[in-house]
Amino acid sequence: MARGPPAASALLLTVGLFVALLAAAMPVAAHADFLRSTPAPFDVWNIDPTYVSVTVSEAVQPGSPTITVTNSTDVRVDTGPTQLSSTDPTTFTVRLLSGIGPSVYTVTWTVVSADDGHFTAGTFYFMIAYRDGTLPGKFPQTGTITQSQPISPVDVALDAGNFVGFAIAFGSTLVAALLWTPVGSTLEGDERKASADGLRALLRFARIGALVFAAPAAGLWAENLIRSPPADLGAAFGSTFLLSTACQAVLGGLMAVLLAHLLARPSLADAFDERAWEFLPALFLGFLVILAEAAASHSASENAWWPLGPVADAIHLYGAALWAGGLLALLRTRRWLREPTPPAFSEGLLRAFSRLALLGVLLVVSAGAVLALILVGSVDGLLGSGYGWVVLAKTTLLVPMVSLGAWNRWRLGREPEEKPTHERVARLSRTVRTEALLGAAILVLAGLLVTMNPAAAPGPQNPTFTLDATAGGLYAIFQMNPWPEGPGDYIFQVVLYYENNGTAYYPGANATLSFLLEGGNGTAVTLPLEGPHGNHYYIDSPVLDAAGTWQLRAEVRGPQGTPVDFAFTVTLHG
Repeated sequence: MARGPPAASALLLTVGLFVALLAAAMPVAAHADFLRSTPAPFDVWNIDPTYVSVTVSEAVQPGSPTITVTNSTDVRVDTGPTQLSSTDPTTFTVRLLSGIGPSVYTVTWTVVSADDGHFTAGTFYFMIAYRDGTLPGKFPQTGTITQSQPISPVDVALDAGNFVGFAIAFGSTLVAALLWTPVGSTLEGDERKASADGLRALLRFARIGALVFAAPAAGLWAENLIRSPPADLGAAFGSTFLLSTACQAVLGGLMAVLLAHLLARPSLADAFDERAWEFLPALFLGFLVILAEAAASHSASENAWWPLGPVADAIHLYGAALWAGGLLALLRTRRWLREPTPPAFSEGLLRAFSRLALLGVLLVVSAGAVLALILVGSVDGLLGSGYGWVVLAKTTLLVPMVSLGAWNRWRLGREPEEKPTHERVARLSRTVRTEALLGAAILVLAGLLVTMNPAAAPGPQNPTFTLDATAGGLYAIFQMNPWPEGPGDYIFQVVLYYENNGTAYYPGANATLSFLLEGGNGTAVTLPLEGPHGNHYYIDSPVLDAAGTWQLRAEVRGPQGTPVDFAFTVTLHG
């Protein structure tokens, strides 16, 4: 049999190098991204919070979340275990000691995503000021709100092996059931026996594929449990990811057993006419694997796209297994396609596969477009993220793969009445080899994508920045929009209530808001507030024109007719 062209080896080496370089260039690959917290990052409170909560972008694996809170002297002030919300699987909370007092607090959190099994961690800071508004210290210059483990070559290899193995198992079983068996049943004598030998090789290949995808699934399941040991047996299957990988491992093992049972038949040639239905149980298990894969995919965690996301993912997986897996099956059986089976058998099988592959292409392209909309989201996401570049790489490999398939299909249909020859079959099988290698490379890139954060993943959500304070019998709520991050134009609002009963306070008048930058020129800027509009005052101003810690002081007329001051602190980062 002819040896593969150097270009094929170069292709696989290029894809492997691309994967390695991209993994090295992307030190993090967060999945359960930080969205918000209470207190929020860089919040300054005038009262002691009783808890810290963190909300991330994906459901959290039970038993995995942790939150630790330390003060400026590194003394822990959190108490009790971190609790996962019973109503919101993306939020987890830890209680704080009573009366923790003024200090700069460091919050460190860790979590494992229930959707994809990836570890994420983060650190942020908040502060409790003294009652007069004086700060107990300064915030560190930086805070890593989300930080995940680096892209793991082991995880990439496991995910790629899972995809390639399943494509081989499912694609080979489909080719055996829908193509090889029906066409082989038309042969007689030695040709029928040769075709049966090819079928046996195909089933062995499918069995190897089933074991290949079951082993990485079991490895991913075990790796996740080692990272976050379960409290009990039920917790070992307590997340979508754990249940999905466990199901894939079991289904892969069962699929291998069924294929081994088919191979145990002493003579496949004598049973060509009745074998097609015997493949149905193995194919049914393959469809269950597709559902399990889709349930733990990135698209399944996008609640806004449910159920379109997981449905598109399942269709995409099915099309890829049909097309790329079928090509790998034909690559394995090239020896029997070229000889000793008659060229009419080989060309008939290739014609039938061409029709099947067309269906696979349509499913891959249509479902892939939907997934790109969900997971990439925009041109900026495509060109401005590592995830988008891997999607582009997959698309780049897809174009020649589709082109070669179209060329083969055209050649098969150009002269349908021409008598098939071994030479024509050999030419067709050479392009099948290149197509199959391109398909394998795409599956490897799919394994890399699973370990990466989608370009359209949600970023941190900044709710309205809110502080509160009490003075002179009044309770004031201070708000800023947008969230204070750097120097710029902000809307400042103050809403007043009676402290004793919480009802709105209306008699305030001539309210002002002063701004003083710590370490600045020492001169405060005082601006009049618009209002009152009921108990509400506001102003829109670019007065916060420099990074640093700003002391804000709102002054209003109190219940006794005397001025009442409320102190707030805002930190801007340049």
